Amino acid sequence: MSMIYLIGMGPGGPEYLTMQAIAALRKLDVVFILEKDGRGKEALSEARRQILDTYCEPGTFRIVTAPSPGRRPAGEDYLDVVADWHQRKTALIAGMIRDSLRHGEIGGILVWGDPALYDSNIAILHRIRREHLPALRFEVIPGITSAQLLTARHQVPLNEIGEDVLITTARRMQAGSVDGHSSAVVMLDSNAAFERIDGDDLDIHWGAYLGTENEVLVSGPLREVRGRIAELVAEQKQRHGWILDIYLLKRRRAGG
Repeated sequence: MSMIYLIGMGPGGPEYLTMQAIAALRKLDVVFILEKDGRGKEALSEARRQILDTYCEPGTFRIVTAPSPGRRPAGEDYLDVVADWHQRKTALIAGMIRDSLRHGEIGGILVWGDPALYDSNIAILHRIRREHLPALRFEVIPGITSAQLLTARHQVPLNEIGEDVLITTARRMQAGSVDGHSSAVVMLDSNAAFERIDGDDLDIHWGAYLGTENEVLVSGPLREVRGRIAELVAEQKQRHGWILDIYLLKRRRAGG
């Protein structure tokens, strides 16, 4: 029977791993990495390799890679597109485990941030066990999230006293999910969707490439800084070929 550790690797830098994550890394016989296609995307795999180089002895583990399945553009059929993408990832990862992980060995998948927050790997491993490898065991190792690092960098709390906080996506935000909430963390926005919402009473705390040498931060009233942030999004995407950004929206209280 084989074992998989699903390890939260934090926002990017090796210093953001927990002691539990480091201990799990040192148990691994095989590390599975799906390599994303596109200019600059090799940095995502390189961040994982840097973590392994930092905490693991050379020669104690094998790295198995495969091209990550692409996801076709989604519109109104978003859920169908994601379901198809997950099905292809499930089949690919199941094959990698079956072909590369010997009986009794321990494998690992390093997940950006935390495996439970806007990541599909927990669901995929459940599906692999259900449809492909019923004897597979896995354990989830939590990680520091980009939302945690964002608030630390800007020195603000996620929520105000007695108030709620919403964690959502840019697609849902544009559909109105932020309405009625005093604070909202917005993820999976690469096209400056904050420009297209009513933000007269909102402050924004924005960050990109958190925890890396390319980190960029901007904070202020949304109506005043949204243009500057949108320019940075376009500039950074042009420079790196991709962007990982996140922001916290806070609603100003009347008279505040």
